[in-house]
Amino acid sequence: MKFQVRSLFFVGLLFVAPVFAGEGLQYMQNIINNFEQLRGELAEDFSTEKRKDVSARARDLALQILDVKEIGKLALGKHFAKLKPKEQEDFLGLFHELMANRVVEANIPSQKVISGKIPIEIISERAETDEVFDKEAIVVNTRVPHRKQSFKVEFYLYRSEDSLKLYDVHIDDASTLLDFRNQFSSIINKKGYKHLVKLLRERIQKIHQK
Repeated sequence: MKFQVRSLFFVGLLFVAPVFAGEGLQYMQNIINNFEQLRGELAEDFSTEKRKDVSARARDLALQILDVKEIGKLALGKHFAKLKPKEQEDFLGLFHELMANRVVEANIPSQKVISGKIPIEIISERAETDEVFDKEAIVVNTRVPHRKQSFKVEFYLYRSEDSLKLYDVHIDDASTLLDFRNQFSSIINKKGYKHLVKLLRERIQKIHQK
């Protein structure tokens, strides 16, 4: 079974900032600025060595804003608590690797780019109680053009101990994290947890072979 992971879920870097009105908007602008800088470097130099360097930096930067452990727990839902501590650790390790690779895959192009510009319009932010995942969220509303249409994309952030973290993205009102949970739950219910782990390992292996 293929994992249909929406690439818009994987973006960016957050520079930690104090709490203030509009901080979600600033968060998104920081993300865009940092990835535009990396993409701009590739527009100037698309050599193999440069692509590896930029990909490694993109991976490190993006994972600073993604609370991968929290997202992994939320994605596995009720099944996470049923795992033994070692199984939990192994799953979160696999999920971290999958997320890290998808971040690079989504943000660093495999073909030469003309400029670093990222076509995304930041529109507004709002506070919202996310009852599905039990979070007090800051939701940043954006619009992303694609060919002759555009998509409503909302980034769901929550405050960790000292910074904002991205935990979900809604594309045209569909939750990417809930898609993860539904996929994982379906696989576990039909073929068991070990089969899910097998699929995750296979997916990661395929990414590394590209």
